[in-house]
This record gives sequence, structure tokens and C-alpha cells, in this order.
Amino acid sequence: MTSTAICSPPPVRTRIAVVEDEHNLREDLLEFLGWRGFAAQGFDSAEAFNTAHARQAFELVLLDIGLPGFSGLELAQQLQAMPQVPGIVMLTAFCSDEDRVAGLALGADAYLVKGASLQVIEATCHSVLRRLGTRTDMQRPAPPTATIETLPDTRRDEWVIYLTSWQLGMPNGERLKLTHQETLMLRRLMQQPGTAVSRSELLADLGKPETLSNLRNLDNSASRLRRKVLAGCARELPLRPSYGQGYTFAGTGRVDQA
Repeated sequence: MTSTAICSPPPVRTRIAVVEDEHNLREDLLEFLGWRGFAAQGFDSAEAFNTAHARQAFELVLLDIGLPGFSGLELAQQLQAMPQVPGIVMLTAFCSDEDRVAGLALGADAYLVKGASLQVIEATCHSVLRRLGTRTDMQRPAPPTATIETLPDTRRDEWVIYLTSWQLGMPNGERLKLTHQETLMLRRLMQQPGTAVSRSELLADLGKPETLSNLRNLDNSASRLRRKVLAGCARELPLRPSYGQGYTFAGTGRVDQA
């Protein structure tokens, strides 16, 4: 007799809309929220959000006020008239008491000023979702596989970038093969640990002009690199998006010429 395995359904990830017209800020938020396990989708206007929300509702909206066309305040009013109102976290440059009162009065569950850390933004999203009784499942999808070469020369808790061989020494004593672009990006970031390096500076190190296409490719490269490292040593690379600025290497690392 053969047995049939019963598979559990995949975890349901909370759907969050990021309505922000500034491209870099929106991409930072989408990348971070996706990394933290949310199903995040970005929109550059209230109109674009409404089109998507009509097809499949979002549980939470991270909302800028100063949008082209309909403002964030007008969108918040529209959402309040819907049968199922999502959670609303306003994230805006408007920081006066009058702005806060207006935002909260028009339906925001929380009001944050731009410059708040990504950790504060995430914690606020969880707080609003808990109050609304929305299930937040932070399980992450399985990362892609990576090619690993085992070498025991990496010191514990230290990351090492090997420039000549294009490899990343990881804290578990293994080396991960990198692309040339990944190597150059990590070299710059590890040379200034704990300091945000702008996208413009990183592109200059790569010898690329600052175009919208190159900026997006840089962000995609950073995301792929984190997934590759997670697959290689089951540990997150401490490469963090610095909200509205660029990227920061937040761990202990060194650059090796070998």
C-alpha cells in the first residue's frame, strides 16, 4: 500500500500597499518589507493603487500624503467608505501637529514622519495589523540555491570580501562565489561599515551612470545577493537598505586582496 503525503498550504503573507511617488523611497520600503516577509506592492499614485485594490484588497496601506493627483488624505477618505477598510499608516514629510491631526481624523491608524527607521515602520505596521486582528505570517519563502566552496579560514562572526577571487567569506567558514558587481559593491560597503553609502556612489564605483535603469539594477542586485547568502549559510547578510539614502553594511567585515 502506498501512502500519500499531505502537504500543508503555503503561509499566507500579509498584503501591504506602499503608495509613494518617490521611486527610491518606495523601492527601499518594498525591498525591506518583502525581506521581512510581507507581500508588498508599490504604487506611485492613488489612482494606480485604486485600480489594483479593486482587483485584490490589501490588508494595510503605507501612504504618503503628497501624491500627484489625489492626495494621501483624499485616498484615506475613500478607503474609509469601503466595506472592508484596510489599516492605514501615513508616512509623510508633513510633520506639524495640524498635519498629524488631519491625517488621524481622516482615518489613519498611525502617523509617521519620513526619516523614521525601517524598524519603526515595520513595528508600526505590526501594531496596526494586531489591532485590526489581521494575521501576519513572517515565514519567508525558501531562498534559491547557491554554489558553495568550503574553506575554514573565515573567523567567526566576520564577513570577508576576497577581491581577487570574487568570493565572500561567511561566518560559518564557507566561501560564496560572487559576481564582479557584487564584489565591488560589498568592497565599498565593507570599507565603511555602519555608514550609509548612496546609490550614486555605488554606481560610480561600478563605473555606471546614474540612470533609472541602473538604479533599479543596483537594487535588484542587492536583493539577489541577500537571497544567495541566505541560501549559502542560512544567515542574513547584514546589508541593509538605508531608507532614502542607499545601503549600509551593518556587520563586522574586512576586505582581503586574495
